[in-house]
Parts: sequence; structure tokens; C-alpha cells
Amino acid sequence: MISTYEEALTYIHSLPHLHSVNNLQAVRQVLTKLGNPQDQIKTIHVTGTNGKGSTCNYLTHLLVAAGYQVGTFMSPYVQKFNERIQLNGHNVSDEQILALTQIVQAAVNQIQMQNPDFYLVEFEFVCVMMWQLFAQQSVDYGIIEVGIGGQHDKTNVITPELSIITNVGLDHEQLIGPSLKDIAQEKAGIIKSQRPVIVGELLPETQTVIQEVAAAQAAPVYQLGRDFQYQQIKIDNWDHSQFQWSDGSQHFPVAIASCAQEQMRDAAIAIKAFTILQPHFSPLLIKKALQKTQLKARMQIIATDPPIILDGAHNLPAIEALLHNILKIAPNRRIVVLYAAMVDKDRNAILSVLQQAAAQIIVTSFEEPRAAQQSDYQNLSSTCRFIDPWPVAFGQAVNSLDSESLLLICGSLHFAGVILDLLS
Repeated sequence: MISTYEEALTYIHSLPHLHSVNNLQAVRQVLTKLGNPQDQIKTIHVTGTNGKGSTCNYLTHLLVAAGYQVGTFMSPYVQKFNERIQLNGHNVSDEQILALTQIVQAAVNQIQMQNPDFYLVEFEFVCVMMWQLFAQQSVDYGIIEVGIGGQHDKTNVITPELSIITNVGLDHEQLIGPSLKDIAQEKAGIIKSQRPVIVGELLPETQTVIQEVAAAQAAPVYQLGRDFQYQQIKIDNWDHSQFQWSDGSQHFPVAIASCAQEQMRDAAIAIKAFTILQPHFSPLLIKKALQKTQLKARMQIIATDPPIILDGAHNLPAIEALLHNILKIAPNRRIVVLYAAMVDKDRNAILSVLQQAAAQIIVTSFEEPRAAQQSDYQNLSSTCRFIDPWPVAFGQAVNSLDSESLLLICGSLHFAGVILDLLS
């Protein structure tokens, strides 16, 4: 019997990661056993290659500011498992995690009495925990970030009030690819019949896929750049920016606690979602709700003299966008990179892009089963060197800085969490 928070986490993390068949049958079976809690609340479903977490975060703060009870489901976590399930922007407690684990485990055990081969994978188990809590708390809205993809994602057991697709890029190609069209088709799987879908930045080939699926579902499409826009006004220092938001009928300035272009995009998408859910919205409420909203490890400034930027960017599109932002706001800085990644990422391509901007790259690893080790890095260039353990690599990276330098730490949200743990 699981009786402590630590035992609950150990149990959850011990579960398998994949089924032999990629469908939603197992998660639906447990949800049915629990009375289908996912059907008891209104939801917003969010997918995309990058920007999902930021969009969920901004939309959460907007709805909370409007007086709603909001549940938010995001993955992966940065520092603590509880970050994955939030109520009104706050992590659920250790006690709630324990209680939910006991409830879901009991439901699984009941099914196993009839079918001994039945099991949930880890992500399915956490999804069911989330649905159960949101139903228990009677949240007004559940904002649900997919794990991977969309159509076959374990969160795709809902008919949301609206869907959001932030963008489509190359990531998880081995699971939902290999082509951009394949990935777009998978992400379009969250579009539901006659429910609006908000679409962010897309390439023409992926936009066609999304539009075809939406048309087949008779789902209204709200496209960034066509139905609503944002335009940067200015960047204040390293950690604030302003942009103009408009949708043809209204326009107003918004300030956010980030200088990243992608954060402006994600905030603009969240605002559009909010205006669909709340047609009689207040621009003042939007401004106040977003001006202090910040998400960890999204171009997070952890020091300013010299600048140290922490970002969970882990795929090629995110790395390219991150470098674009840094070079725009600090074109003359000497860039030092501290990089650690998971073994399933396209590390060679990412390092090649980083080398084009960085004077020095320090590669390391960290305590995570999926983290790439030194043996996974072959033929590093003269500007790259592998240093282990990671605290030594971090210390050397910091010590290499001068007044004209900048340190960028990137490659993994989990690695960002390790750095934040060290600093705290």
C-alpha cells in the first residue's frame, strides 16, 4: 500500500513508458472505472512543437484573473513533479499527489482482477490523476497540454471548448513523423467537430494539413497573422517587452515579463483564446494578468552582470529561435553555451547551429536516465568540449565569463531544473 508522497512518485516513475499498441483504450478504461471525470469539466486542449507550456501558463493567468477556477496540466516539469498538475497557477500539494495516486492505483487494481495483463503507462497514470483532481475540484476550465503529438496522445479523450496548435516543427520524428506533414497531421488530431481551433505560426505545407482537418471537422479556424496579430513595441532590458495585440475589432498594448519573441507569440495566442472564451473581455484585465506572468526556464534571466540565460530549448526550432532572440538583444556579446540534452534529440544538428553563434560550447550530462552521456557525443569540434560532472562544467562556464560575455544554458528542461535546484 502506497502511504507516502515519496512512495507515490517511486511507483509512478516505475511504470512502463509505452504500450505495444498506440491507442487510447487503456486510459479510457480507467477513466470509465472512475466515472469519466474528463467529461465533467470544460477544457482547452493545447499542442504544438514549442510554446505549449507558455501558452497554457498565460491562459491560466488570464482565466484566473477573470475569476475562474482553473486546472492546468503541463509536462514535463522543471524542478518538481507537482508542477505538472496545477490549480489556479499553483502546484498541487504532496498530499494531493499521494491521494490521487492511491485512487488511480485502486482503479487499475480493480481492472487487473478481471484482466491481469492490464496496465497503464506512466503518462496515462498521471493523466488520469489530473482528470480525477480537476473533477474533484469542479474547476471551471481545465487547460490541457498534450504530451506528444495530438491524435494518439493520452490526453486526447476530451471534446474541448477550443483547441490550440502553437506551431509545427521537427521533434519526436521517430514517434509522430518522420515528415513535417506527418507531424502536422498528428497534432491536428486534437481538432474536434465544430469547436474552434487557434493556430499559431505555420509553414505553408503544415498549414494546409491543419486547414484540411479543420474543414473536415467544420471547426472555425483563428489564424495568427490573419485573424489576430501582435507587433513588438519595445524590449525593456533583458526581462520585459511590450507588444500591440489586435484582432480587427480591438487593439491594445500588452507587457510581459520576457524579451523573447516566442513569448510574445504565445501570449498573443493565449489572449485570442481568452477572447473566444470571454467575448466581453477587459483589455485592462488582460494587461494586469500578463505583466508579471513568467514561466521557469523560458529565456529566464538568472543573472545580469554578466547575463546568464536559462532556457529549456531542446529541439532545433527552439534553439534557432532562442539564438535569434539573443543575437537581437545582445548582438555584440561573446556567447558561451552550457549544453546538456536527452539522448533522443538531434544533438549534432543543434550543436552545429550553436557553434555558428557561440565562441565556446561546454557539453555535459546530468543525473537522468535519458540524458546523453559523453559516449553519445562523437567528433566534437574545437569550440566544443565535454566536461563532467555537470557542477564542474557549470562552474567552468561561469568562470569563463567577462564583462563582454553572456552564458546560455540550454538543451533540456530537466537540466534547467537541475541548475535551478543548484542555485536555490
